[in-house]
Amino acid sequence: MIGTIAVVLMCVSLSMMIVAGLIATLIKTR
Repeated sequence: MIGTIAVVLMCVSLSMMIVAGLIATLIKTR
């Protein structure tokens, strides 16, 4: 159970970092 929660947290953090990078690039281009 703890392992699955850790994997989910890792996936969420990675997706958040990717989304933040995309938003940053969009703002920089504008």
